[in-house]
Amino acid sequence: MQIAKVKHYVLKEVSSEALEGYRSGVHFKELRSDQIVRNNWIAFTAVAWDTIEECLYVGLTAYDTDAFWRFWPDSGRFESLGFKEIAQDPHYVKIHRGLTPDGEGGYLFGTAGLPDLDERNDAPGGAVYHYKDGRYKFLGIPVQHDYIQNIEVDFKRQRVYGVTYPVICFFDYDLKKRETLFSFFTGSHFHESGLDDDGYFWGTWNTRRGHCLFRYHPDVGGPEFFDEPIPNLDPDHAFNFPMNGPIDSFRNGGDGYLYFGTTLGELYRLNPKTGKHTLLGKPTGGIRLSGLVVGPEDKLLGSYGAYNETGLFLYDRKTGEFTNLGAMRDDEASCFMIHDIAWNGGSRVFAAESDNVDRSPYLWEAILEK
Repeated sequence: MQIAKVKHYVLKEVSSEALEGYRSGVHFKELRSDQIVRNNWIAFTAVAWDTIEECLYVGLTAYDTDAFWRFWPDSGRFESLGFKEIAQDPHYVKIHRGLTPDGEGGYLFGTAGLPDLDERNDAPGGAVYHYKDGRYKFLGIPVQHDYIQNIEVDFKRQRVYGVTYPVICFFDYDLKKRETLFSFFTGSHFHESGLDDDGYFWGTWNTRRGHCLFRYHPDVGGPEFFDEPIPNLDPDHAFNFPMNGPIDSFRNGGDGYLYFGTTLGELYRLNPKTGKHTLLGKPTGGIRLSGLVVGPEDKLLGSYGAYNETGLFLYDRKTGEFTNLGAMRDDEASCFMIHDIAWNGGSRVFAAESDNVDRSPYLWEAILEK
């Protein structure tokens, strides 16, 4: 199997000159007030394929808070779902990760933000929302003043778990009681998290040895901590920030194991019974493994790379073989970095581009063929 065709879709455009302030590190409050940046610079950060509607639900970084969209691939049409009309906080500028279908045509997500630290004490904090049939339902703010980078939804127990920013905390939010029942400072940010078959949530915490795994179950009590470090990017790397952990993607493989990709571009298998994680290898020599799903022929389908050298791969869990499916580029552009992917169950793979500071990132589509 390989990529037969790649196409990019443009939602908004902004010139490289207009992003000079972004590149030079001006405050986020200034970027939010810059009308050109506010209205035109976006990044694609979360994607989820809807098998009933045959369309893609899309979470963005958008300084104007218009962060939730729908994309119709047959026509190439983007449709705003009007989140900015109900956004209760100007800091609700992104749906970072964890866009979660509810199984009934709706989606849950948490609102991420980019507050400057001098704004944090006055900022309300990220909220959990449920979107269905064109309406938004506000489900509460799990952690005051901090914003939600990722959520994991346990529908059986009616819990939403997540991690916050800029103060990096895990939280257990009860959807029935609408209150946070437990939280703790992890000191380790994780882009995605895992939920195993027994209902344990998996994330990372920061130790003197490095970033290690923890697991949490609401019926067991406090978290259980493991102490085997996971290799991470160098602290001074451009993609790193204080307390940023190594986990880039996380997936329940449906085979009793969890799988995660890392900032170094490595793929691991996690045995949730023992907490032992095993390195499976790297699809390429580059960094970042930000997208991971169970794909064709029950193989793991993932994304790799950064700095315009990005693409897709398959990992055969039976043979341990990696297959590079090809690059995410077309005749006009290349994908700077992939933040998330979605597979339609057939030949289409969608990739969310982020972190491009020379133009607005694009939504990418790859067509696979045998």
